[in-house]
Amino acid sequence: MRKLNVLFVFTASFVWATQAAAGPVVRSATGANAAAIQTAVDLFRNDLGNPNNANLPGSQAGGRREVNWDGGGATAPATKFPIPMLNFANRGSVFRTPGTGFEQSGVPTPEFGDLNPTYPGSFAAFSSPRLFTALNSNITDVHFFVPGDGTVLAAVTGFGAVFTDVDSQTSTKMEFYAPDGSLIWEGFVPSTPGTETLSFLGVSFTSELVGRVRIISGNAAPGPDETGDLDIVVMDDFIFGEPVSTAGLTITPETGSFFQRGSFDIVVGLQPPTGVAPVSGSVKLDGGDVTGAFAACALVGRIVVGGGLTLRCPLPRGVLSPGEHVLQVEVNLSNQTRVRNAVRWTIVASLEP
Repeated sequence: MRKLNVLFVFTASFVWATQAAAGPVVRSATGANAAAIQTAVDLFRNDLGNPNNANLPGSQAGGRREVNWDGGGATAPATKFPIPMLNFANRGSVFRTPGTGFEQSGVPTPEFGDLNPTYPGSFAAFSSPRLFTALNSNITDVHFFVPGDGTVLAAVTGFGAVFTDVDSQTSTKMEFYAPDGSLIWEGFVPSTPGTETLSFLGVSFTSELVGRVRIISGNAAPGPDETGDLDIVVMDDFIFGEPVSTAGLTITPETGSFFQRGSFDIVVGLQPPTGVAPVSGSVKLDGGDVTGAFAACALVGRIVVGGGLTLRCPLPRGVLSPGEHVLQVEVNLSNQTRVRNAVRWTIVASLEP
């Protein structure tokens, strides 16, 4: 069957989109207290969607997830965690660091007074009372999985975090990576002079998907006194889009650069779990629905090893305008789950014959 009138629903008329991909929505703020960043945090929550799905297992139809680090309340002791940190896999997030582990602040020395007795005078909580940091490193990697299953890779539409005591404009940074590992956005967290200040950075995407976020908090790991050029920074609330599985859904070409006058085959590979079949799906280019266009040109094949199918669409040369374009594919499966993935192509203008 050449035309996918079951898996991909046709539209009455269709064309490949040619506009450049929309950029991300960036929310940031910094100031002396929680009130200074509250509006930016609330706007970011709305960007991702409601409700907060908390510990609900599985990928939900909409909404977001949050980790505020405040479990146990004001009487909870400071708690250390190994690598990987799986405590919030039920919300779709797993944490790694090049350091030796992680810590949530707590009694008897709140705000990481156990790491340095001066820190309670430097740090403040956005959601009281607990904070979070990597140990022996200033790097935290956030990986996304299907909530409740720390083995099925997933992606989100955005991620944001609160930081405390960001003094330098270039010490604290977040890097966003697509499921295929390519860097799709990076930026610095805003800073405010002084102590016990709060900063927020949240980035959401209309088309692209985020498989991992690297957080660089400050320019040194917690432990030393903050003197000279040292900027010690720790974290509070993490807020991210609903994690949806990327497992078994691949798109080629992967993220990369291509010449405008060139042509290439778009190939979607789908390998669902045994006994599970695709039911419906959609394809978006730069946020616009091109499901019909893709279905009309797609040639159906099968994956010889492991089973599954391939959908190949030969893309004519010159169809995409110069600039960046994002292709996102989502498939609904017969077991009431879904998978989605995305790639970004940079089309380079070319004048050769």
